[in-house]
Amino acid sequence: GNGVISVIGQGYPKEFSTMVQLAFEGKVKEAYEIHNKLVEITRLIFAEGNPAGIKTVLAEKGIIKNYLRLPLVAASAGLQDKIKAEMAKF
Repeated sequence: GNGVISVIGQGYPKEFSTMVQLAFEGKVKEAYEIHNKLVEITRLIFAEGNPAGIKTVLAEKGIIKNYLRLPLVAASAGLQDKIKAEMAKF
């Protein structure tokens, strides 16, 4: 392969792009440092199914409104709080 399809890359495009580029350059240690920062937020965005979590991230960044059409629903208030807390670490 010569690329990546990533949900978390939508929310953290700079970090994700840098991580992939470092990996392509063989700078594995540096790529893993970024990967490790993204692990928990990635886990959280899928905790209640896609796209609820990534929509929370994008809404918190002011990119979109946190609106989903049925049958999809927004992330629970508890998950949104966890996502916001993790986002504060960036």
